[in-house]
Order: sequence, then C-alpha cells, then structure tokens
Amino acid sequence: MTVTATTKSVTVPVESLDMGSIRSGQRVTVVLPDRSTVPGRVAAISTIVQSEQGQSDGTGQTKTNVTVSLDDPRSAENIDSAPVQARFQGESKKGVLAVPVGALLALREGGYAVRLSGGRLVPVDTGMFAQGLVEISGQGVNEGMKVETTA
Repeated sequence: MTVTATTKSVTVPVESLDMGSIRSGQRVTVVLPDRSTVPGRVAAISTIVQSEQGQSDGTGQTKTNVTVSLDDPRSAENIDSAPVQARFQGESKKGVLAVPVGALLALREGGYAVRLSGGRLVPVDTGMFAQGLVEISGQGVNEGMKVETTA
C-alpha cells in the first residue's frame, strides 16, 4: 500500500554537489508553468539508492529528492502533474572581500593563504564560496590588494 499527502507539494531532484546549500525549512520560490510564482519551504530531504537493472549487490545510483511544501497550496490547485522550477534562496553577504578560488593556497600547517603580487603570503580565513569566488578576511587583508591566481 502506498500513501500520499492530500496537499500539493513539489519534488525536486537535486545533484549531490548542490546539497550542501539546501536545508530543511529553507525558503523556496516555485515557478509554475504559467510563470507565476508561489513561495514555499523545504519540507523534507530524502536519499534513495536505485540499483541498476540486474544488480543485486546493493550498489547503485544515489538520488536525492527535496520535497517543497507550498505556503498556499490553493495557488497550484489546478495542477496535478507539471514541470516547475524551484529557486532555493541562499545566503548572501554584502561588503565582503572576495578573490578567485584559484588564488587560495593550502598551507602545510592547515588553513589557507593568498600570495600577493610581490610574493608575500598572507594567511586568510575563508567564508562563502559562490560563482568561482571565495570570501576572505584576516589580518593584512585589505581592499584593493592584488593577489596571484591560477590562469
């Protein structure tokens, strides 16, 4: 027997690399087929292992599904099954210093540093990573400093 909820929800297949930024209760904007938007929240995160056809060794492909509950289920009342888009609201920060991820150097003693254009290493604390950039802070980190990075 299978039981399903009577309220509308959205199931979003998510790549494993994107799971680090998704958490239960997080705000989500769902874009319906008519391009209208409906707010919602992450209700559940589930991982399913699907075995390949003919395999019985317990190995298989791992899939992660995120279930989004709509704040106003009546807004999707006329939709039984249709493709939608989900926009997960992430964290944002303003007024931070950021460098390309390729500018980070792993230190033998742990942590990271950046190499200034003159060759000097400056230890840094890392923050958010987004779109190939990383937030940095620390003593000796100043706006406008030039760092070396990979090409």
